Amino acid sequence: MFDLAFRALIHGLYFFALACLIKLLRALWKRPFPTNAPKLVSGYPVVGALQFFFTQNEFCRSSKANSPTGNYSYYLGQHQVIGLCGTQGRKTFFESRDLDLGQGASLLVPFVNLVENPQDPSVDTHLSHLHYIFRTRLLRTQSLQFIPAAIEMCTTATLNRITDKGLIDPFQEMTLFYAQSTMAVMGVSEVALSPELSSKVSKLFGAMDGTFHVSDMAIPWLLNPLHIPTLISLGQLWVMLWQIISKQRKLGQQKQPSTRDPAKENMLQDMIEKGWSTRAIFKANSPTVASWILMWLTTDPQWMARVRQEIEQVIDKHREKGEPAEDVLRSLHVNTWEHEFPLLRACMLEAVRLVVTLVLIRKNISAVDIPIGNTGEVIPPGTYVTYDAREVTRDPNVYPDPQRWDPGRFLPDREEHLKEVLASTGFGGGRHKCRECVSPGHCRSGLTRL
Repeated sequence: MFDLAFRALIHGLYFFALACLIKLLRALWKRPFPTNAPKLVSGYPVVGALQFFFTQNEFCRSSKANSPTGNYSYYLGQHQVIGLCGTQGRKTFFESRDLDLGQGASLLVPFVNLVENPQDPSVDTHLSHLHYIFRTRLLRTQSLQFIPAAIEMCTTATLNRITDKGLIDPFQEMTLFYAQSTMAVMGVSEVALSPELSSKVSKLFGAMDGTFHVSDMAIPWLLNPLHIPTLISLGQLWVMLWQIISKQRKLGQQKQPSTRDPAKENMLQDMIEKGWSTRAIFKANSPTVASWILMWLTTDPQWMARVRQEIEQVIDKHREKGEPAEDVLRSLHVNTWEHEFPLLRACMLEAVRLVVTLVLIRKNISAVDIPIGNTGEVIPPGTYVTYDAREVTRDPNVYPDPQRWDPGRFLPDREEHLKEVLASTGFGGGRHKCRECVSPGHCRSGLTRL
């Protein structure tokens, strides 16, 4: 019996070593770029452009400087990648319909397509399907009206917690509020109403940040021991939400349609009734920017006073019969929040400009070359494309004194972000708007901080 087990172990190690060898040989071979691709940046065997992983900003700047057009080609492992720069590169990156967000993210976030086949848009876990559902359920209906009421208890609990503590860590408090409010909007009340479960969910999401390692270029992620903590966190989160979804599904089956209260319906119950799979519901679920806004306002008395005055003016405008300020804010329509707080919006855009220092990534999912403006260069089919947002968000010709926090840049009398095409590359820029930011350093739609 012992000999049999020993032989099985030896054979297992043999096949593991063989798999690693095959993977290494495949990594050593790289599909060549076409002659009309941007200039190639030299790299190392197997891993390719190693500098990209460690000094990302310097890699992008030096590669741009050494290319006649500013665009450049490089390898990450055996994957072809093209870095885009300048106005034409930026327009191509943000406006091309054939550059896909979800499949782009799969290069640097190996778990992004774990529960779906990215090539099959018919399944309910596919990004395009989820985007359509959420647009029709939220953005193109009156369903957004339920959000203030849904997150009211979370907001009140957060404010009470901040009041009790006095001195707070805004990143910790905003992360917890983000987890609670997200679950409240989704209808996962068991998590939204429990500080303990909300804290656990926020920690599990945080544990899945930064899952990409240089070793992924040579070792399949399923065999990479560095991913074990992430797999454990992913499994714990899956089990927790699967239990909640199963409970909701059973309760929904027990109710008669005539006994349901439309005012208490939620997105989770709606998805269950429409037959969504557990995988789709799970996949449908950044406090960092909000945390930095709090810190900058605290250290800038002038802007703090202006923002407070704006809030007071909105309260006075919508107040009825001497209502307390907190009741007025609770009753505001979503359109009011979106259109009557221009100073708060300017603060958010400026925080995004300074905080979200990302390399954005997409993939050419078409079967043809995509021209890069009129440079004569192209993006071949199946090639990944990156764009360093710092190129424009830290450009002093667009944003004078770019390291300084100044929300006035985005107000009508200055509008510095309109000096260049797509000069504001934060969430919502370009043809593909970001709807999937899930945690402080990571966004599933292809924005990844390394």
